[in-house]
Order: sequence, then structure tokens, then C-alpha cells
Amino acid sequence: YCAYHGWAYGADGSLLSVPFENEIYQKRPDKCKNGLHEIGKVESYHGFVYGCFDTDAPNLKEYLGDFAWYLDLWMEAGGGIELVGPPARCFIEANWKAPSENFVGDTY
Repeated sequence: YCAYHGWAYGADGSLLSVPFENEIYQKRPDKCKNGLHEIGKVESYHGFVYGCFDTDAPNLKEYLGDFAWYLDLWMEAGGGIELVGPPARCFIEANWKAPSENFVGDTY
């Protein structure tokens, strides 16, 4: 299930339903062509799960390279960690709900 769009998928990745597909889409989405794609490689590091569609890509530890040191430091810090930095700001000429709702969930 995609909480962002509301599309529902079967355990095999096939697209099962699209909310309001007749009302929203001029041309109904082809459920056979819009299923989920199988992930070629899945690895985890410090409890984070990473997926990669490219089966020829290097393994995760190799891909992370020197950055793995930062993840190690962050995840192995005792007593938690606090990230401090300047706020990210931008100005968008749009309905305020569109950009704000885009960052409310944890799915994107």
C-alpha cells in the first residue's frame, strides 16, 4: 500500500486498486504495467535497509566507502545523538498545502 497515493498492491507486487481511478485519471492506469518492480539487491547496515534495482552494483559496504565511518559513529554513539544545523528554507509560489503535505509523512 502506498500511503502517499493510496494505490494498493498484492503480495506479488501487482497493482490491485487505485482510488478514484475513474474520476481522477483521464486514461485509467494500466494495472498490468504499474505493478511494483522487484529489487535486485537488498542489504542492511546498522538496521537501515537499502534496496538497489541494479544487480551489477557494488555491495553496500563498498558503495558506502568512507561514508560508512560516519554511519558507524552516528549509530554507535551512546546515549543518543542530536543533529544540529541551520533550518532548510525555500520559497514556493504555490498552495501552501502542496509542499507541506509532501514532507509530513515518512514514506517519501
